[in-house]
Amino acid sequence: MTANDLKERTAHAAASVGDQVTTPLARTVLRRSVFWIGVALVSAVVVATLMLTRGGTSSGIELDPANAAPTGAKATAEVLRSQGVDVLLPESFGEAIAESDQAGTTLAVFDPSGYLSDARLFDLVSTADSVVMLGPTFTQLQSVSPGVFAAGVSDESIALTAECDVPAAERAGSISAGATFRITGESDAVGCFPADTDGFGVVQLPTENGTLTLVGPVDLLSNDRVIENGNAALALGLLGETERLVWYLPTIADVETSGPPNIAELTPIWLVPTTSLLAITALVAMFWRGRRFGPLVAEDLPVTVPAGETLEGRARLYQRVSARTRAVDALRMGATARLGGVLGLSRHATVYEVADAAATLLSRPRDQVRGILVDTVPTSERDVVAISDALAELERATAAAVSPRPPARPS
Repeated sequence: MTANDLKERTAHAAASVGDQVTTPLARTVLRRSVFWIGVALVSAVVVATLMLTRGGTSSGIELDPANAAPTGAKATAEVLRSQGVDVLLPESFGEAIAESDQAGTTLAVFDPSGYLSDARLFDLVSTADSVVMLGPTFTQLQSVSPGVFAAGVSDESIALTAECDVPAAERAGSISAGATFRITGESDAVGCFPADTDGFGVVQLPTENGTLTLVGPVDLLSNDRVIENGNAALALGLLGETERLVWYLPTIADVETSGPPNIAELTPIWLVPTTSLLAITALVAMFWRGRRFGPLVAEDLPVTVPAGETLEGRARLYQRVSARTRAVDALRMGATARLGGVLGLSRHATVYEVADAAATLLSRPRDQVRGILVDTVPTSERDVVAISDALAELERATAAAVSPRPPARPS
């Protein structure tokens, strides 16, 4: 066979089985998958574009001057810069103190998480000439303005009007509703934007260096609400009062460290009440399920049970649980009671008195009788049977010794 013949046969065999090939070629697979590959590529490009353009370079922190998201305050900061205000963003508490200590500086503080301690917050507020606290918490109010308290959140559907002589509030006219403050009679604070909570949206107090302004509706500075009502005018009036603005957002790095935390600081506040409640519940459940039903009451059985059946049933129970000592004790108590009656002893006589009396009567060793009635401990069922037989024999011998039968007469 020549090489040409071999090639012809190979080609003919391949042609004859070509219709039976079921495994697709790589080129066929790629041609069928080109659509889905394109869809995946387009989806990846869209997702990457959204991730890169949605937030820009913003940090995502609420009221952050560098945050362009709806909850950020980049719009307010940019307008202030366009009006010639130098907006500074300190990154630490020390830097905020240093920047605020300069003359002609306004300090804006927003610390909703309470990272600053009361002492640090008081020192910071006492440094700048003009301070604007955004959304102060109850603890922060007690630290910097003892005469001002939280008064709740007003109706958000109603804008708050100024009704005060603070220049920034008068220019704003009205602002969006939000958290409010209540002023006591002892305070020198001025309330602006009264609300339905009997409080004010903005409160201004005099300080040693200048003024302290408390702003309740903090979202009026956010990018999505700064253009509503007079929010922008109030924000620019309060924050743009001086040529320098220190916009400080404390972080967890500003928390004071005073050594490692103790167990009380590491323990969640809900742990002690929860464990105490569980312990009380467990004790109540134990008392409930383990309570006594009172003393046993003797009651006649509805049917008459032969004594032999009762004896046999109890014996089987003792045998099932291997209660050899209990079974022998039951036999010994019955035998002791009967021996005491036969010997004429009191029913209060002890088992040793009964054993000594029986031993004297039968002229047996005292230890032997005491072993039958008390001392011998059974270790097997064979011992139980042996003790039972010894008790029966002792009772028969004692009865015979007390009242011997007369000799039988010869027939």
